[in-house]
Amino acid sequence: MAYSQALVLAGGIAHVPILITALKFADNKTLKLNKSKAAAVALEKEKAEAAKAASIAAEKEAARIKSEKAAAAAAELASKPESD
Repeated sequence: MAYSQALVLAGGIAHVPILITALKFADNKTLKLNKSKAAAVALEKEKAEAAKAASIAAEKEAARIKSEKAAAAAAELASKPESD
């Protein structure tokens, strides 16, 4: 049985909202996946930056302690009278 052009056109137009709904659903699912991956990457980057900042702070503290020890040793040498 043949269908008229009007009936075929009406059927095609009737399926457009169904296709739009299906594509919108797929888009929302992929968007959520993309956002969760981006959040995970941002969290890892933040952790790496925090670890780097802690490492730099530890190095500065070690350098400060070393300079304080050197200054104390120099002061001690300067305060000792020569025995000659």
